[in-house]
Order: sequence, then C-alpha cells, then structure tokens
Amino acid sequence: MKNDLTCGIVRDLLPSYVEGLTSEETNQAVEAHLAVCPDCMARKRAMTALEKAAERAETAKEVDYLKKVERRRWKWAVGAVLCTLALVAAGIAVKLFLIGEPASAAGMAWQIHEARDGTYLQLRIDAVESAMAYRNWKLREEDGVMTITARKSLVSPLGADGSYETKLKTDGLREIWLAERLIWQDGVSISREAWDLYQVKTPYVGDAPALGRIAETLGVRLKLGNYINSLHTSERPYDWTLEFSAPMTDARAGRMNFSMTPQAVIMLALVENLDQVTWTYTDTAGSFHSRTVTAEDAVDLLREQISYYASEEEAASCGAVLLDSVKDYAASPADLQRLLTTICYDPINYS
Repeated sequence: MKNDLTCGIVRDLLPSYVEGLTSEETNQAVEAHLAVCPDCMARKRAMTALEKAAERAETAKEVDYLKKVERRRWKWAVGAVLCTLALVAAGIAVKLFLIGEPASAAGMAWQIHEARDGTYLQLRIDAVESAMAYRNWKLREEDGVMTITARKSLVSPLGADGSYETKLKTDGLREIWLAERLIWQDGVSISREAWDLYQVKTPYVGDAPALGRIAETLGVRLKLGNYINSLHTSERPYDWTLEFSAPMTDARAGRMNFSMTPQAVIMLALVENLDQVTWTYTDTAGSFHSRTVTAEDAVDLLREQISYYASEEEAASCGAVLLDSVKDYAASPADLQRLLTTICYDPINYS
C-alpha cells in the first residue's frame, strides 16, 4: 500500500493514534510513515511517554484517593469502636454505681433495739464490706410481716453509703425480713447462726446427709477434727454417734467436751426423732472415752444455765427460756434463737 501521508498529517493524527482512536486502515498508514520517518517516530514516542506518565499520575491519584477513603474508613471504625467502648463503660458504671442489683442479707450486718416502752424497734443496717453501698430502700408490710429490700451498688460520690436506719412500730408486727433472711420474729432478734441452723433441721435421724448438713453448719469438723458418723436407728433410743479419730490430750479432750455439750443439745433439737447424741475419742495413752447427752439431759442442762440468772424474769429478759422439751426449740427460728441464748452457744469461743 502506497503511503501518501506527510509528516504534517501524521503529526495531526498522532494524538488520536496514541490514544487508540483511529481506524485500522489509518493505523497502518501512520505506522508505515513512522517506520521511515525518525522525526515522527520520536514525536510518537514522546507522546506515548507523556500518555503513560499521565496514566501513572491518574493511577497514583486514584490510589491516593483510595488510601484517603481507607484512612477515613479506618478512623470511622476506630471512632465507632471507641464510642462503643465508651457506651459500654458508661453502662457498666451506671450498673455498678447507680442501678446496682438486688441486695442480699449475706452482705449486711444489723442491730435491732426495742424502745423501753415497747412501741417501736430501732433498726440499723450496715454493709459488711466498706466498698458496698445500698440505695432504694423499700419497706412493705403485709399481715404483720415487714419485708425490707434494697439495691446494692459500689460506693460512689453520688450519695449511697453502706448504712440505713429506720423505726418500726411493734403494734401487730410479727416478723421482719431483710431481703431473703428472717431477722426478727415474735420479739426475738434472729442471729445468722439460728437462721442457718433452722434451715437444716430434719425429722429423721436416719437421714445421714441431713445430719451431715447439721454438723457442717455447726462447724464440728472444722472445730474439733475428723470424725465418723455412726447411727443407731434399729430400736430406741435412737442415737447419733460421732467417733473422733485423732488421739487427744487431756486438755484438748476437755475443750472438745466443753464444745460438744451445747452442740449435742442443738443437734437433739434439730433432729425430731433423735433421742441421744454420743461422741467418742481416745486419749494419747490409747484409752477409749465416750460421752452421751440425752434429750432429758438437754433439758437439765438448759435448766442449769437458767439457774445462773437471779430470776426467771431476768433470764427471760435476756432471751433465756426453759421449754418442756428440747424438741420445742425447733418450732420456729425465734425458739431456736432462744435455745442458742439459753445454752450460751458461741460459735467463735468453742473453736
């Protein structure tokens, strides 16, 4: 094919040629001219270089734009995460310091004092842990039963602290419940020990797991050492024997007998058909020893405790009361509290 293109025509066509806008026939004519014209070829190469540079610049711009978009997206994601964390932290703070959770009596200590004229009770409640605070106290009375509830949160400068005081009229009042725990009944303040022991009473001496719960609540193993339970239930008298395994010195045996005597009285009260409690041990010389407290012995021991008071009125004013049977002391938490008071049971000093 004859090439009639001049340099001027080729130079006019080069921009479109370089960009790929010319037809196949024109491309052949331009390339035939470029093959024999160094000047036009040089111009074409320069234009191609410029085009590639422009493409690279455009590509770089696009990359920069994408990087900016990615940076904005990353900043937005980080900001979203930080906002979420801030909201979560704020929610936790509100939960811990303001809203809290329903309070349990397990974290509280309380004192109840009756007015001299007997018309009202002064109740003070304190947090066991200094970091705990209580708010939203609510008192609800129904049929002589007062229920006191609150919400527990962490101490903060926002107001709530760990104490609460109130006065309650005694007229028609039978019981006071602090959250889930009975703390006053029929004129008697119920200690933690009395309430916990009342929860584990059982009607049958043959219920070994129930007896284990009684012994555990009394802290027998913790205070006196390992033992083996032996139950005699084939005929009366029904007996619960605790066989202590470690040999004991005279001093330790004396402390154990002093501790087991009131605990045996409590065991007799808490097991309805239990007739006697026995404990055995050996001394360091290998001699065997056995002590037994019967239900009748328990009443005699309680009568002896009351005899230390100047009068029955004084004993009653201190909460010491003699009932006809040791079993009667398990009729209610108040009666069980009267038993602990009468027997002078102290879970700390008997350890």
